[in-house]
Amino acid sequence: MKEKHGLGKIIFIGIILTIAVSGLGLVFNSMNPNGIDFVSSSGPSYAEIAETKQGQSLEGSPGDVPAGEEIEVITLLEAKAFFERGEGFFVDARSEYKYYELHISNALSLSASKFDSRYEDFSDVIAKDALLIIYCHSITCPYSDIVARKLRGLGYTNLKVFSGGWVEWLQAKYPVQGFKR
Repeated sequence: MKEKHGLGKIIFIGIILTIAVSGLGLVFNSMNPNGIDFVSSSGPSYAEIAETKQGQSLEGSPGDVPAGEEIEVITLLEAKAFFERGEGFFVDARSEYKYYELHISNALSLSASKFDSRYEDFSDVIAKDALLIIYCHSITCPYSDIVARKLRGLGYTNLKVFSGGWVEWLQAKYPVQGFKR
């Protein structure tokens, strides 16, 4: 009888530890700028965001984008067409960790969180008039917009934001590369 009681105690402690560690993980994720995006059920759906965002342009925030200049938002099919023609550079605005894990084939990494420290190397090799197709995790991810606005503010003139981002590209089974294959 003692063995059953001891086993029950071990299971109970295991459950408590699992709940505690999960809670700490959620807290850490919510505080981490490179954490996983969670979509609340009370917020807009992907379809509602897509309807609002697709075909629009991003207007700048003060200090980033000169007045009157907009950044075009493109769809998955438009992004794929640029990719197939070999036009422009895809720029991954997600964290460097996510980039090295997997990214759109031949994309460059310029994460929103490390923009200031990585920009100089980026600007040394990419011309101000080069076509840049900037993406992040998904349509709800703000990093592509942030990077695009910063680049526009620094004089880049040919920018497009691929709003569906990594999730749409991966779901379409388009070419990817990285360490997690």
